[in-house]
Amino acid sequence: MVSDPRFFPRPGRANDAHSSLSLAERDRRWGLVRAEMARRGIDCLVVIGSGVNGVGNCRWLDNADAAERSLMFPAKGEPMILYGLPGFGKWYARCAWEGVGFRGIYGQISSGAAEYVIDHGYAKGTVGIVGLSGGWSLEGSISYFTFENLKRLLPDATFVNATDMLYEVRTVKSAEEIALIEKAAELSNIEFDNYLKNARPGVRELQLYADAYHAAMCAGNDIGGDYTTLLCSGKDEGYHCMRRPTDRMLKRGDLVMIAHYTRFGGYWSHPHTAISLGPLDEEYRPMRDAVYEATQRALELIKPGAAWDDIMPEMDKPVLERGYYFEICHIHGVGLDGNEPPRTAMRAGKVPNQAPYRTPPLKSSIFDNPEYRKHTGDRRNSTEGMTVKEGMALAIEVTACKDDRLYMEFGPQVVVDKAGTRVLTPDACDVIEI
Repeated sequence: MVSDPRFFPRPGRANDAHSSLSLAERDRRWGLVRAEMARRGIDCLVVIGSGVNGVGNCRWLDNADAAERSLMFPAKGEPMILYGLPGFGKWYARCAWEGVGFRGIYGQISSGAAEYVIDHGYAKGTVGIVGLSGGWSLEGSISYFTFENLKRLLPDATFVNATDMLYEVRTVKSAEEIALIEKAAELSNIEFDNYLKNARPGVRELQLYADAYHAAMCAGNDIGGDYTTLLCSGKDEGYHCMRRPTDRMLKRGDLVMIAHYTRFGGYWSHPHTAISLGPLDEEYRPMRDAVYEATQRALELIKPGAAWDDIMPEMDKPVLERGYYFEICHIHGVGLDGNEPPRTAMRAGKVPNQAPYRTPPLKSSIFDNPEYRKHTGDRRNSTEGMTVKEGMALAIEVTACKDDRLYMEFGPQVVVDKAGTRVLTPDACDVIEI
C-alpha cells in the first residue's frame, strides 16, 4: 500500500506514491533531456499528453498526477503544465515536482504554448514537438489545429519533431522507477492470486473481475477499472475478444485469459495470464507448447547488449514454425505508459486476411506525406540499431492464433538486470490448470 516504507511521501506533499520520487530523480531526468536538447539545438519542448498510452512523457518530466495535459519544457527556466481548468493549479502544486509551474488554458494548447515560448525569448528559436509523430500512433498525438496555430503564432520559429528523444531517454529506468514498477507488479500478482482462488465453474465473469480488482485497489492500485481486459473465457467465444467482463457464467473446460493493467505511482505492470478450468483442452495443448517455448526463448534472449531486432525472429520461431500467426507485439516497454517503446513487430505468419469480416489492407501510408517525412525522416523501424539495456522494463505477451478461431496468450513482466531478465510475475509464464 502507500504506507509501504519504500514510498514515504516527502514533507508537504500529497499522500500519494509518486510524491516519494526524489528531487535527485527530477534533476537526473531534466539533465538528460536538456543535454539532448542542446545536442539537437532545441530551445524549448512542447510535450503533448494524450490518452492512456500518451501522457507518460509529461508525467516523466513534471511528476504530476495522471490527468491528460501538455507541458512546456525549456532549455533554461521553469517547466509549465498546460491544463484546461485553472482551478487544477492547486492540485498540481501539491503533486508536481518543485520547480514546475501551471497555467490554465481552457483547451487552447497552441495559445498557451506560443505565449510561453515568446515570454521565454524563444520566438525565433527551435521548438521541438513531442507528439508530432510516433508513440502509440504513427501520426502522433498533437491535433491539426494545435500545430497549425502554433506555426501561425510563432512565424519565426523552427519546428522539429522531438518525440523520439523523450522515448529514448525514458527507455532505461532508474532505481526509483524500477521500485515503483516492482510495486505495480506486486498488485498484478495480488490480482492473479485472486483469480486462482475464485475462478470456478458457476462464477460469473463480472464477479471474478470485481473480486480481483477490489483486492488490487485495497493494496494500492491507482488505476480505474477500464484497464483490466478479459481476453477470452470460453472456447465457444472464438478469437479474438479483448472485451470487458460480462455476466457470462464460467464453465468447466474454459480457458480464461486476462491482460492485467495495474499501476502504482503512475508506473504500470502489464502481464498476461492464462487459467484453465480443469485440464487444458487438447486442441489448445500444441498452442500452449508454442507460446511457452517462445516465452522461454524471449527470457533467454533478452539481455544487455543483445540487438533488439535480432530477438523477435528467434523468439517467434516456435509460434510460426507450427503454422500459427499473431497480430500483437510480443514484447513492449512498460513504464509511465502501459505500452511504450521499444516494441517488436505487430504481426507475423499467415494471417487470414480473406476472412469476410476482415477489412482489406490500407492502400496509402502516412509515409507518403512529404511534410511527415520532413519531420520524421525515412526511418520506419523504431528499434533500428537499438540494443537491450540494463534497466529496461518489458512486458512479454506471446500469442499463437489459428484460423481466427483459437488463440493462446500469456507472458510475464520483466526487468532487465546485468545477467538478463528478472521476472516480476512468475505465474504469468505458463497456463495454470485448476
